[in-house]
Amino acid sequence: MKSVIDNFNRAAGQYEVHAAPQAALASELAQWILPGERTGRALELGAGTGLFTRLMLPWDGNYTATDAAPQMVALGRTCCPAAEWKVLDARAPLGIESMQWIFACSLLQWLPEPQKVLQHWRKILNPEGQLAIAVLLPGTLGELHELLPEAKPLDWHTADEWRSLVINAGFALEREQLWEQQSLHANSLELMRAVHAMGLAPHRAVNGGRLRRALREYNQKHVVADGVVATWRAWLVRARKAYKAATRP
Repeated sequence: MKSVIDNFNRAAGQYEVHAAPQAALASELAQWILPGERTGRALELGAGTGLFTRLMLPWDGNYTATDAAPQMVALGRTCCPAAEWKVLDARAPLGIESMQWIFACSLLQWLPEPQKVLQHWRKILNPEGQLAIAVLLPGTLGELHELLPEAKPLDWHTADEWRSLVINAGFALEREQLWEQQSLHANSLELMRAVHAMGLAPHRAVNGGRLRRALREYNQKHVVADGVVATWRAWLVRARKAYKAATRP
């Protein structure tokens, strides 16, 4: 987990320059929260620099935006001063209780044991509390990972697996959606630079010669008129705290 936080700390300054897919996903999820619903105590986890946060404001009540990467929080505080910003570990938020909303966009796929994390989140929601999240799915950056499997920053859960995790953590699903978008990059080298700038660095080192060969092949296989494309896939869900938590493992 520390390596993930370190990646995002390093990426903070350039994150929004390259994070068009994350911004598009944030926009899609934000549309699910209607203006009349934007009230009560809200907690956003993994807020980064505030791509989703700014779409939620103004908010009627206390809106707390958090991230485990201090550099992200510092930039978010500058970009969205109307929110209350904190450095917070999303795995088990301490000192937080009785929330009406929990939001997490492009976060949960990074956290180990996500069902336990969701159970922690459930505990801090009030009885009528709601959850709205988006998680990345298999196929995200699939073109790159097909040519360079070692460049995968993590192993992705499928939408069906995420659905089970959310239900078993004690939530009743109200709405869900599969989402897909392609990003455009000048060439494969620029794509790889963007991947690093978005905090999606490979989990292990890639041999230089192999990397160069893979990038050349990428330029040949995934070229379009203005550059090369990369695919992003996600599952979005809005869920309500169930009165009784599921008991299945």
